[in-house]
Amino acid sequence: MIKNTTEEYTILSEKFLEFEGNKDIPARINTNHDSVPDVFKSYKYPVSGWPVLINKQMTQELKELSVKIPGLLKQIPSLYFNEDIKKIAEFYFEGDEMMTEFAMLCHKKDLEIGCRLDLTYTEDGFKVLEANIGSSIGGWQIQSFESLIRNNHPELINKDKVCNYMGRNTLQIYMKFLIEQIIKQVGENSIINIFMEMSSVGDESEKRQNLYFFDDLFKQELANYGVIGGAYTGDINSLILIDGNLCLGDKFIHGLVILTMDMNVTPSIFRAFMMDKIYLPDHLGLSMLGDKRNLSILLELAHNGKFSPEENALILKNIPWTSFIENKKIFFKDKEYNLLDLLKTDKDKFVIKVARGYQGKDVFIGKFSSGKEWEEALEIALKNDAFIAQEFSDSLDFSAPNRQNEWTPHKLIWGAFGFGDCYGGVWVRMSEERTDVGVINSATGAVEAIVFEIAN
Repeated sequence: MIKNTTEEYTILSEKFLEFEGNKDIPARINTNHDSVPDVFKSYKYPVSGWPVLINKQMTQELKELSVKIPGLLKQIPSLYFNEDIKKIAEFYFEGDEMMTEFAMLCHKKDLEIGCRLDLTYTEDGFKVLEANIGSSIGGWQIQSFESLIRNNHPELINKDKVCNYMGRNTLQIYMKFLIEQIIKQVGENSIINIFMEMSSVGDESEKRQNLYFFDDLFKQELANYGVIGGAYTGDINSLILIDGNLCLGDKFIHGLVILTMDMNVTPSIFRAFMMDKIYLPDHLGLSMLGDKRNLSILLELAHNGKFSPEENALILKNIPWTSFIENKKIFFKDKEYNLLDLLKTDKDKFVIKVARGYQGKDVFIGKFSSGKEWEEALEIALKNDAFIAQEFSDSLDFSAPNRQNEWTPHKLIWGAFGFGDCYGGVWVRMSEERTDVGVINSATGAVEAIVFEIAN
């Protein structure tokens, strides 16, 4: 719990009473500060000048969810669909069985892939709203502002200059994960190169800035393994297969990350992947793993005891009621209903969202929708056959500074990273309660905040 002595929830835990009246600390940081890497100067989202402080219990809960949920999702094709190509094709690939065959070939390589869970903290603890999987997941950028934020808060360091609150460098953790997965997939090499597909990233200047930033971090981490190499980008069609190796000019490519929302896997890339010549986390099977309907499937599997007792309990505790939107009978709170009737009569209890959406797009929250808007959302969902209904998991109100540096109630969404067996940390998006419209997303105006964990 994050409470102060008055039993009010706050982003600052027991430190609230020490800091709350300090008006000298800016409510929002200036991302053009000299300490900020060039690539993140003029960052397009507002960043809180105040950190979110969490205790060991919350850290442990986030760690467990971030590591275990992705592993459970990977079991869906076998446990739920019994690897039936026709059923999987109808559910995930609009009936395209050939695409499904290729996707399952990729899936069976059983790669570790980065994941970011989006969660809310409710009266019943953390609730997983969705799982974002692949290289294009965002949120790690916030760590680049750590020194700037920490310098505003010397109180977070004790008299012996020991840091009482630690931040996890998500990008550094990811770079280590990426290198280890490449080595695991293609074997040890004295040179390791990655290709970054960035066709959707701004203009050429922005692409170069991104590449230089990642290349520098990648080289730093490679040095810890006694290996050289680098990061490259360009036209993905320039990657060709030569003597069984994927090449960009005279460079061998050992890993490929796709930073766009739409995957573009060429035949050369696919062949290199199937021959274990590259690590390709953003393979064709990602369409299955990232589908939001999977939360409903996990709940059904857990209700039927398909996982271990501990895993079943984790799912049932931390995933809110979720269902595909169809004209069918369902159980909600141990009572049977017609799903469509329930959504129409009790809209304030539910959210409608598209199965493959991002950045808060195509998300309709009953509590913040008019009757007409809700009816239209339901019609869209029924026509498209790829929407879910989810119980509305309202965030507790956390006291945090608004733009005027007044401490007011805010709603929080937590983004927790998992990289295989490694927990990659968490960041927060905040929306002031009095301006809350339900969808809390950086692209829709939320404020980003760094998270520090109690270290001792």
